[in-house]
Amino acid sequence: MMKIHKNYVLKQVADQHVVVPIGSEAVKFQGMISLNKTGAFLFECLMQEQTLESLVHAMLEKFDVEIEKALKDINAFLDILEKHNLLER
Repeated sequence: MMKIHKNYVLKQVADQHVVVPIGSEAVKFQGMISLNKTGAFLFECLMQEQTLESLVHAMLEKFDVEIEKALKDINAFLDILEKHNLLER
């Protein structure tokens, strides 16, 4: 199971989706993460605990994408979240 760390939220600024740190993370996190429509969707899904399988299922229901492409994109997104310590497992 995995989910977004509780000290990060998704905000929409104009037509951009950005990840914003809150609380103590606002001091530690330097920079900003901008997400596309798919990334914002996955981020919102990850506000609740998810498995890789549940993320793939959600993405297949929301977007017209092949399972292989969905899995590749989700894994790349999870790698980015882990690199920036935004993911709790």
